[in-house]
Amino acid sequence: MVTRSVKRDWVLTEDGFNRLLEALDSDRNTAADRYEHLRRSLVRYFDWRGSINSERDTDETIDRIARKLSDGQTIEEIHSYALGVARYVHLESLRRQQTEQALLDRPLIDDAKPDNHLDRRVECFETCLGKLPGDKRELILAYYEGDKQTKIVNRQKLAEKSGLPIGRLRIQAHRIREKLEECIEQCLSSGTAGDD
Repeated sequence: MVTRSVKRDWVLTEDGFNRLLEALDSDRNTAADRYEHLRRSLVRYFDWRGSINSERDTDETIDRIARKLSDGQTIEEIHSYALGVARYVHLESLRRQQTEQALLDRPLIDDAKPDNHLDRRVECFETCLGKLPGDKRELILAYYEGDKQTKIVNRQKLAEKSGLPIGRLRIQAHRIREKLEECIEQCLSSGTAGDD
């Protein structure tokens, strides 16, 4: 069985997974069905809460429960316990999202730099933006269009138009922005816009 890294230095082992199944039911087949039910319920919980990656958050929740069981803790009502763990995982995920959003929302162009540097930065930004494929360029421009509430509404419309959950839209925008920032930094340091 493949092991997955969980929180810090603990990894999910076959023994940990077996303990989880035993806690769900003594009959292996029934336990497997209950595991799948628990997993689907957690994915729905995280989706409903607007998680960017509900599958990852579900895995993290299940891994933490398996860890407790591996440490010898007895869990009487596993579904209620899972919900409590899911709440903590969701709060941690929200904090992570807020940090990422703060990074996304910082300006690409630093107004504090001297004007000649600002002119060069704008030139690099336009060059690098032009190097993006058309769909990515349109997405990143639409993602940052507007201010405050307008930006929020625009992003919701963009997500609907793209057929993506808002969390996945954020991830795509983050990846495009990282690529754009790399190109701009390369352009500023070398004097020319970097190639993809």
